[in-house]
Amino acid sequence: MSILLLLAGYLAAVGWLAPRRLAGSAWSVRAPRSAAATWAVLALSWAVAAVMTVHVLALPGHLRARPGRWLAPTATGSPLEGAAGHHHALSLGALALAAAACVVGAGLLRAARARARHREMLDVVGRRDRARGWWVVEDERAAVWCLPGDGGRVVLTRGALERLDAEHRSAVVAHERAHLRGRHHLAVAAAKALGDALPWLPVARLMAHQVPVLVEMAADDAALRHCTPRVLAEALCVVAAGGRPGGTLAAGAHAAVQRVRRLLQPGGRLPPALALPVRLGWWAALVALPVAPVLVACGP
Repeated sequence: MSILLLLAGYLAAVGWLAPRRLAGSAWSVRAPRSAAATWAVLALSWAVAAVMTVHVLALPGHLRARPGRWLAPTATGSPLEGAAGHHHALSLGALALAAAACVVGAGLLRAARARARHREMLDVVGRRDRARGWWVVEDERAAVWCLPGDGGRVVLTRGALERLDAEHRSAVVAHERAHLRGRHHLAVAAAKALGDALPWLPVARLMAHQVPVLVEMAADDAALRHCTPRVLAEALCVVAAGGRPGGTLAAGAHAAVQRVRRLLQPGGRLPPALALPVRLGWWAALVALPVAPVLVACGP
């Protein structure tokens, strides 16, 4: 019973309590890549804890092996209950992993199809500027977005070219190319797929809303290697209302006000001297998080 209580508390912590705290935390804005990784680990930890809970309910005698003889017959006389219990837990984990892979895979496939449709349309209505390496669409709205896959494409509308000077264009193009290099579309599609599949679970629902904003902030940080925060913030303000087609990532499409405030306010980003040690320490903690329910349910 104590093991079940521990697992139930863990499920509540990583599935309900921690996601609500993380969604409103200030540090996630300062370290968006670490925050995005935290969302993924929270979801994984909840799944592991759920699997271990089912395992303990199905094999309550798994941990009743004699001390010093973990793989030997147990006090109840059930042969090899320890080893069989581990096999049972492994089988449940494999099934859960397969189910999650199917959900995420379906979401990635839908996003890939949307990108393919957009790519076909872009071949018809857009033109490639070979000298600058981007595509141009005749539209009076100011919008900039990237289209992952097939080498990746950065797309600017005629309105964006007219409203952005060279410095601002360079900033938003650097932002979009950071999306392409980081393959951010995969994280966004996976988070959306899990959020659509488990809307009743806060960690999945909130992750679907938070990850797109966090990858935009991560791309902002990458773009700052090529421009100043003010230049990027001004460029985001110009293209914020331009929108984006389905299956793409756009410079001003998510939480533009929050991102501009982050760029302009001192302390909005983690200082470079602290970024690496803080992230390394946090990522080490994240690696240990999904292991905890396994140790509770299957530990000697």
